[in-house]
Amino acid sequence: MRPALQLSASVKAAPRPSRLTGKPFLPLDYFLNRTKALSLYRQFIRATKGLGDASARWETVKWVRSDFERYRDVVESEKVKTLLALGHRQLKQLNATGSLVGSEGAKWRGQRK
Repeated sequence: MRPALQLSASVKAAPRPSRLTGKPFLPLDYFLNRTKALSLYRQFIRATKGLGDASARWETVKWVRSDFERYRDVVESEKVKTLLALGHRQLKQLNATGSLVGSEGAKWRGQRK
């Protein structure tokens, strides 16, 4: 009887569908990662404000939005964590680039008046 118990315990059950929608229940990680992704998206939009040229800003916003739209349906927790880590690295690069670009009338570090 023990081998049968071990076998049934090792088989992972599929998520039960919801009674109302018929779609499978989503785990808590899904909602936590969704919140993190929305926060990252907002950080990207805020980071584009530092770009000097309006066309460069809109092009960057368009690029960010398309990437987030491309991965909208990803539910796997590990894949989402990997994508969030990649997004944070790209945000660091964008912030570093934005501080170099500046805009007309922007104060440059190290410059005295």
